[in-house]
Amino acid sequence: MDIGERRQGNILVLAPVGRIDNLTSAAFQARLLAAVTSSSADVVVDLSGVEYISSAGLRALMTASRQKPKEQRLAVACLQTVVREIFAISRFSHIVPVFATVEEASTAWRAPPRPGSAVLHAEPEPAGPLRVRFWGTRGSLPAPLRERAVRAKIRDALLAARGHALETEQAIDGFIDSKLPFSVRGTFGGNTSCVEIITGGDEYVICDLGTGMREFGNHVLRVHGPVRKHCFNVFLSHPHWDHIMGFPFFAPAYIPGNRIRIYGCHDVLGEALHTQHSSPCFPVDFRKLPSTIEFITLEPDRTYEIAGLSVTSIRQLHTGDSYGYRFSQGGKSIVYSTDCEHKYSSLDESYPFIAFYRNADLLIFDAMYSLGDTISVKEDWGHSSNVVAVELAHAAQVKRLVLFHHEPAYDDRMIEEVSAETIRFEEISRPGHRVEVISAYDGLELEL
Repeated sequence: MDIGERRQGNILVLAPVGRIDNLTSAAFQARLLAAVTSSSADVVVDLSGVEYISSAGLRALMTASRQKPKEQRLAVACLQTVVREIFAISRFSHIVPVFATVEEASTAWRAPPRPGSAVLHAEPEPAGPLRVRFWGTRGSLPAPLRERAVRAKIRDALLAARGHALETEQAIDGFIDSKLPFSVRGTFGGNTSCVEIITGGDEYVICDLGTGMREFGNHVLRVHGPVRKHCFNVFLSHPHWDHIMGFPFFAPAYIPGNRIRIYGCHDVLGEALHTQHSSPCFPVDFRKLPSTIEFITLEPDRTYEIAGLSVTSIRQLHTGDSYGYRFSQGGKSIVYSTDCEHKYSSLDESYPFIAFYRNADLLIFDAMYSLGDTISVKEDWGHSSNVVAVELAHAAQVKRLVLFHHEPAYDDRMIEEVSAETIRFEEISRPGHRVEVISAYDGLELEL
């Protein structure tokens, strides 16, 4: 394989000819490394003469990209059809930028950044009312959709569409939104507990580290990129696996400069996360994470000021104990109360959760089981029911009740049925104060 070289303005252009495969990739890599280490000039690899590039050739580009000086730029241009397909299949354009021509690369690198194009100084969320975003709402273990469930949704949608005029995209969207139940047009999701409280400040607030934490982390990177540093305030209800298993896949934890503060009332939180994040359970040892991670122990029933919120916790009935949290700001309050079994014999002011939930604008409540199950075969399992949720919400004058920690054995239709039954129970048991009942789903966002 021949590799030509030329100067085009301030750019060094390398022009290999032939195939870049297992036989030629070593020579290609050596020439690339020489180019990026011997000169400060930006480098464009002109691939117009290359008919094929293997994974070894792509690795050579990756190696050069990693070893070049930080301020130096490396790109490829003029890809033939097959090589362009290989780059697309390999998702390689986010590793090394791809341009149609060398001139296009030169123009792009000379152009000043567009106003507003950078996201490095953007705030996490605009200031405004408190909001809650649900990233994971399942209990105990993840519950992904299976092929059969997706097929059933498609079938139900097609059956419902019979007789409707759906010739335009607008008509189709209107039909989906107005004629299909949520269990058909959407899904409650399968990620375990992870809830974001959006304060409008410059720090993030998260409840629990379930598998929804992965999607939350990816969202942060998608919005702000990997360069801007953040502070994450995490409140753990307890260290059972479904509430911490998302942390090893939380991408911001792997970025130097990020700060993660993990709050909780257990003194074993650090031990739990270190154990999960070490051999033989996980390939990356917790101690090697480049972000700054702190564990801060809170005292139940004491109020703290954290990230612009007043935060109070309460001990809950669950194996090994769990803790609920009340977050308040500007006269609004959110209660996060999951993994809690309620065994009151009479519901009066002596029951401490009535005071803790009192006048909450939003109560996120573990309604995993039916009442029949919680007082029989699943007694002492540490979870509650939709019936108890409504009774407590009525007694505490809660404004909105969010059913949470859904049973992983339930499909979307069953959760929807529980939601409808809970709304009906709220109606027939209402003492005068109405409570709005909502079933949480992955992706739900609520404003207070």
